[in-house]
Amino acid sequence: MKLGRLLKTAIKWAPVVYPIVRKVMSKKKAAGTTIPRR
Repeated sequence: MKLGRLLKTAIKWAPVVYPIVRKVMSKKKAAGTTIPRR
């Protein structure tokens, strides 16, 4: 199944992607305090 393969890929890449996503989110949160969101 395609979903199973997707899940396997997600689990494989999660440790790599998660810290990057968190870094970006924290940057966006920090920017959100100075720049008003639409």
